[in-house]
Formats: sequence, structure tokens, C-alpha cells
Amino acid sequence: MTPKEIAAHYEAKVFESPEAAKVAGFVLTETESPRNVWNKASAAQAIAIKLAEKRASGIAREIGLIIEPWSVTGCYLPDAPQPAAA
Repeated sequence: MTPKEIAAHYEAKVFESPEAAKVAGFVLTETESPRNVWNKASAAQAIAIKLAEKRASGIAREIGLIIEPWSVTGCYLPDAPQPAAA
């Protein structure tokens, strides 16, 4: 499976940059920078599983993956609104 297929499987939104996710109100989590395409899919799978657990526990309302050419980052939309950063 590709990272985009993994995102679809977990019903995660796909973003092309961290800035796009932040603008949409998502909180960034971990970033993995795998060396090849197979490791990129594996990294996306591991991040998506952790995010799905956050969604199941009620911490996250929505989850997402930021898929860039050389990295994958997880993100989620908190269940409760976050205060604005100063």
C-alpha cells in the first residue's frame, strides 16, 4: 500500500505540507524520514495506527498524514479546541 492508500484505509486526511495541516487546525505529531519508498509506507502505517488510537480514545476528532517527498508526519484535530498560540 502507498501512504495515500494507508491514509484512506484509516480515514485520515492527506496534507502536502505541515503548514497546510496547521492552517486547518491540526496538531502535528511525529515525523519519520525513511530512506526508501517501502520504509515510507511502513512509517505511514505506524503513524496512522497511533493516530487511530488517539481517535478511538476521544483525544482526536480527525486524523491526518502529511505526505511529503522525503517524510511522513502525523497530525490530528483535537476533540476540544486548542487555545490560540501567543
